[in-house]
Amino acid sequence: MSYSFPKSARVRTRNQYQRIAKQSTRHVGSWIIVDVRKNKTEATKMGITASKHYGIAVKRNRFKRIVREAFRLCRYQLPTGFDLNIKPRPLAHQANPADIQKELLSFLLLAQNS
Repeated sequence: MSYSFPKSARVRTRNQYQRIAKQSTRHVGSWIIVDVRKNKTEATKMGITASKHYGIAVKRNRFKRIVREAFRLCRYQLPTGFDLNIKPRPLAHQANPADIQKELLSFLLLAQNS
């Protein structure tokens, strides 16, 4: 079991992000917003969107690092076959990877059951 974040686990193209935006279910938590879409593969892929509206580059990059770390650590606990786009809430800069990981797991368990 590897805890890496390979390219096969990432949403990478504009087309993939647009597909998630159009055909997803949105879950809003206290730290993050997650758009969840079922895919036809066995892999769960994640993308992160943090616009300039969220804050300066240092703040956006820190958020992305924290989310990648949370996803990397809980990747094998997540249900398979989903595409995710994760966006920050206004107070997300106060979160740590454990907070993000907890919300991510709860959203995906909700998505899997629906």
